[in-house]
Amino acid sequence: MIFEQDDHSFSLRATSLQNIEKLYSGLWLVLVAVHETPPHIALISDGNYYSLSTRKVDNGSPVERFIPAIERKHVPTLFVRIENNNVIASPDSYRDKAISINTQLQSTYKELQPLKNTETTCLSPIKQFFANCYFPQFLHINYVFELLALAEQEGLLKECVSLFCDDSNSNLITLPKYTMEQIRNKIHEITLQIPSINS
Repeated sequence: MIFEQDDHSFSLRATSLQNIEKLYSGLWLVLVAVHETPPHIALISDGNYYSLSTRKVDNGSPVERFIPAIERKHVPTLFVRIENNNVIASPDSYRDKAISINTQLQSTYKELQPLKNTETTCLSPIKQFFANCYFPQFLHINYVFELLALAEQEGLLKECVSLFCDDSNSNLITLPKYTMEQIRNKIHEITLQIPSINS
């Protein structure tokens, strides 16, 4: 079991990421800045980074652009590998399946605008992708811990690796659960820090 939770927190069983190239293949759910509440949520698929934030939309940016920023600032980050067999595509070669996943992700992210004071969060396109590719129930979740719980239940979590997380005594990394109000406050706070084009 990779994921567990109680009423106030959720935990992931992680090993330390030894080689960045591990992230260049497969599908990964990314929890960025896990020392903050809530963390930022994104996806990596075969080395392509997908993220919706207050600053921009990444729709398949090379992961090589994302990782150096994490390394430079030593941002505690978790990467959870998601089962991506028998998803979307017919059971052809792995290459065809990977193309289908990336095509689905690009379609999900292409119309998005950076986050503002709307109902959308960084998790919105991810739950849409999971609902389209795995089970419709993913559309009804609002938090990453709900997504992880459902993914664990369905056998989709394969492994978790960490970067700059303090896991000295244990490989269990525990994060506090959070509310929609905390998400909205965080989006608002970050939006206020972005310089206005008109200023």
